[in-house]
Amino acid sequence: MKARGCVLAAVFALVTVGHAQQNQPIYPAYDGFLKNPDGSYTLSFAYFSHNADVVTIPPGPSNTFGPAPSDRLQPTTFKPGHWRFQCVMVVGPEFDGKMKWTLGYGGTTTGTSERMLQSNWNLVEGAPALSKLDYAKVPRGVCLNRPPTVRVLGVTARPNNPPVLSVALNEELNLFGSAHDEGLPRGKGLLVEWKMLNGPGSVTFTIPGAARTKATFSAPGVYELELTATDSEFTERTRVNVRVGP
Repeated sequence: MKARGCVLAAVFALVTVGHAQQNQPIYPAYDGFLKNPDGSYTLSFAYFSHNADVVTIPPGPSNTFGPAPSDRLQPTTFKPGHWRFQCVMVVGPEFDGKMKWTLGYGGTTTGTSERMLQSNWNLVEGAPALSKLDYAKVPRGVCLNRPPTVRVLGVTARPNNPPVLSVALNEELNLFGSAHDEGLPRGKGLLVEWKMLNGPGSVTFTIPGAARTKATFSAPGVYELELTATDSEFTERTRVNVRVGP
């Protein structure tokens, strides 16, 4: 048991150090492509960041596409972890499969594959981030702004049938909301808000403008809450019902 405890402690220490890292490389990645019925292609790019905090890399030599234009509205803000479908673009039927996204950070510069139309990069039709894309109408050759992804962790949202959470009166309810976006339009940010739509009393949120917050209720009954996220162009929302006991 003692040896096992030492091993677990060592692993915990390594994980802790790993999560505290700064000035680590950020790797661009290629998710793959879909060929559209009109002959155009939908491409998707991702990234891996090994940094503990958000990193900003403006368009330029350290954040560039080739061939030109070098600025294709690619991400400039990089969150910790692996993020897929962060740059989705449509290119015409004449696309020859040669395009490269290059990132430089933490003393390391890496780029994506330039052989983009190989069969092994062919995405399964209906990939979640691409299924609602109107490929015939969107601008071509640039990363596209898409609606934010909004959900409440731990529950399953269904149209016209919000999930139900329960809490006792005078107790705090943890609301594990999640709101993510690819960062477009640039400079606008993602605005998040919790609000009450219906209920027999009032609701107090500790941080109404945060996806993860706590809520307290003034009276027993059933309340309908809504989490909204907007990137200034698109707005997405999800709802939950809360049953407050006496």
